Amino acid sequence: MRRRGKLAAVAAASALAVLGAACSSKSSGGGSFSGVPITGAGSTFAAPIYTQWAKDVHSGESGAQVNYQAIGSGGGVDAFTKQTVDFGATDAPLQSSQESALPGGAIEIPTVLGGVAVAYNVPGLQTGVMLDGSTIADIFLRKITSWNDPAIASLNPGVSLPATPIKVVHRSDDSGTTFVFTTWLSDASASWKSQVGANTTVQWPAGEAGKDGSDGVAAYLTQTPGSIGYISYDYAVANNLGVAAVKASDGSFVAPSVDSISAAGSGLTFPITGDTSILDSSAAGAYPLATTTYVLVYTDQTNKDKAQTLVDFLYWGLTKGQAEVGQLDYAPLPAQVAQAALSELAKVQVGGQPVNPSSSVK
Repeated sequence: MRRRGKLAAVAAASALAVLGAACSSKSSGGGSFSGVPITGAGSTFAAPIYTQWAKDVHSGESGAQVNYQAIGSGGGVDAFTKQTVDFGATDAPLQSSQESALPGGAIEIPTVLGGVAVAYNVPGLQTGVMLDGSTIADIFLRKITSWNDPAIASLNPGVSLPATPIKVVHRSDDSGTTFVFTTWLSDASASWKSQVGANTTVQWPAGEAGKDGSDGVAAYLTQTPGSIGYISYDYAVANNLGVAAVKASDGSFVAPSVDSISAAGSGLTFPITGDTSILDSSAAGAYPLATTTYVLVYTDQTNKDKAQTLVDFLYWGLTKGQAEVGQLDYAPLPAQVAQAALSELAKVQVGGQPVNPSSSVK
């Protein structure tokens, strides 16, 4: 299993529920199959795309009901480790201590590329305010407390910035999005690295509001003038929030978009490690806060029908499902990475026999 040191809106406990009664399979792998219910939990970052894929698979397998709890990456890893779900979902690759806690062999499959948007709600201030890593760090460290601070003004010549106080919101749950954001800030700011650091949960400076899930942060931003926070790009679009153009390694300012997230992932190779992270990619036009998100699956399955539904769900997502991710403001995996992920998925077995995708998803 690979390790990596770096790396719309739905309710935090929303389900990717697709109507349909559970039916038994007609055949195993490769033949027709009607699907059964399966459960998953984890990343709120990726929840909208898993919702769509669940609907897609249900259209071909009437009994397939993919129930997904969007509880954050940390909760997903915990539920997967305790085997209370059929798959977990995380934006932060498993660390060695988490891998060693797993009760059996597992694979970590990349599913899609996304962006962590620095989103804000400032009346009269259009989307695209330019910010760099050190300035964003100082905002979250509370060294910068108003929107017309000289540090922000120097990055935005000619822009009329209001004196509105900045209200910062961050995730309070165990979050892969937090891991991505704080890892990037630790690279951009020595002060951030020494005072806060990078993890799925960190000790935020006192006085800041905390919310569970990207949807919780998005709700706070929508309701609070002057606020700023970090959320999955698709949540920012869905909630009509302003998003910052972030300074890239070449000095340009890049806003999150399907194209800029794709550019960040253009050089991604498999297996994914810290050296191949797309965070702060040097590719031209790359959005600096782009990342990969993953699902966790045990290789040795005991329930034949659940294993088949799980394989079919992920096979669809890694093949036909990649073509529709742009409609939800994600970016597809590079073709070679998607193919490598399919090779990982082929390791899933029941009683020593591989679980091949059904004809309904091919």
